[in-house]
Amino acid sequence: MNAATARRKRIIRVRSVEHQLAEANLARANGELANLVELSQRLENLRADLAMAKGIIAGRAMNSMGELAMRLDMAKESLVTPMQHASSRRDQMNQLAQRAMMKEESAQRLYDRTRKAEEVEMERRRDANRPHRRGAMSLRLMKGGVE
Repeated sequence: MNAATARRKRIIRVRSVEHQLAEANLARANGELANLVELSQRLENLRADLAMAKGIIAGRAMNSMGELAMRLDMAKESLVTPMQHASSRRDQMNQLAQRAMMKEESAQRLYDRTRKAEEVEMERRRDANRPHRRGAMSLRLMKGGVE
């Protein structure tokens, strides 16, 4: 293995680690967004379950239910900004992961090309070191024509 091939192999290892790190960051960002979405869904379900009972109800109970509904609405509204930030972070991490994958694939192609060129060069050198056999390929003419 010559120096260029060894260097490109090291570059592939580095690019591979970068790609794995970018994929891990993307998975983390997806998890954060999924947690926020799930929390928002739970708040929405709690709010929907907080229905008014039919019939006679005490004023304090109605007041408590109204206050709880208002707090659930405020909590759901306060999740909008973190969800937007998590979504933009996920998009950013996705772009970084795609770039890292492209760099890794590019490094792999360069390594393959260098390795092929090295193999061709080694084959050329092996052929150059072989002794030349002059009579092996020449036609032999026989007396009276070709047999």
